[in-house]
Amino acid sequence: PVTSYVVLIYNEDIGAFAPAFPDLDKAEEFANAMRLATTNLAISEPVPVTPEQNVRIRIDSRETAN
Repeated sequence: PVTSYVVLIYNEDIGAFAPAFPDLDKAEEFANAMRLATTNLAISEPVPVTPEQNVRIRIDSRETAN
């Protein structure tokens, strides 16, 4: 499931910034307002954020050698 949306913002002098929003409507509203208010920023369309779970399993080679 989508947990939030981020809008990627980039400026060559200050770097990158990615504010997060709880829903797509708020993210689109922010991105469109920033496009109207600024001229020196690269602003993306909202990008969905989904949870990810990394699972690592350690296998002891001594136990599997037999």
